[in-house]
Amino acid sequence: MKNIGIVSNNEKQEAIEIAKEIYDYLVKKGNNVLLVETDKMPENYCLPSVSEEEFSAKNDLIIAIGGDGTFLRASKYSFKREIPILGINVGSLGFLTVVDACNMYNAIDKVLRDTYEIEERMLLEGKFFKNDKVLENTGLPYLALNEFAITRSTIGKIIKFEIIVSGISIKNIAADGIIISTPTGSTAYSLSAGGPIVEPKSEIIIITPICPHTLLSRSIILSPDNKIEIVINSRNKKDSASVDGKTMPVSIRPDYIFKVKKSKLKLKLITFSKDIFFKVFKEKFIERI
Repeated sequence: MKNIGIVSNNEKQEAIEIAKEIYDYLVKKGNNVLLVETDKMPENYCLPSVSEEEFSAKNDLIIAIGGDGTFLRASKYSFKREIPILGINVGSLGFLTVVDACNMYNAIDKVLRDTYEIEERMLLEGKFFKNDKVLENTGLPYLALNEFAITRSTIGKIIKFEIIVSGISIKNIAADGIIISTPTGSTAYSLSAGGPIVEPKSEIIIITPICPHTLLSRSIILSPDNKIEIVINSRNKKDSASVDGKTMPVSIRPDYIFKVKKSKLKLKLITFSKDIFFKVFKEKFIERI
């Protein structure tokens, strides 16, 4: 018997209904299924649920039902124990949700038989510091699968950044923001800001400015062995920080330094094909042109 967690898209009724079907299927197969109390599915069907802490601590694997946004939310429960996670796609084409809903039972049966592959994805660790002391009260998750981003408020001025790599100042940028991305996140926010597309199994760090106020500013590609510091030299009061698309209530001050490095932890993505990224890339970017 496995402890299997289910996380579904709270905004899409189809995803909630499919999650219930998967729940029933897994229970019928003799598995213990855990639902997290912040999801709508257990509430809608009057099913037992557990706290986020218990959900993270007790699962053997997690199934995310929705799109890439749902997968990113579900992945937060998997990081610390490196729990394998399977994404079932409901809706538009996704890079992380590798199984279509029409094939979900076949995929689940393979998971229950342990006949699947694990694709490891790099994570980034990021924290704000002041006077060389980490700020613990920011509410900011310190691990990212896609990216960390610092952006100006809608009424704020541009932000001035200094990028320091392994102790050496390499660039000063004035921009609407900055994105520090993993290869997995290269097809997300970083791509929208003009960053490169990177094969997700690679291990590099991508720094991409958002709307830089210069004619010559491109993404910077760095080895994951580097330690990165983003020094904030502006005096805006309402700039914001986000992790994997979720904005956090951080009051960023000009004496803060955001430090980023490769995490020792990995995301373990359940997949059934070694070429899934290229298949999705072709369907999403090439065939739609």
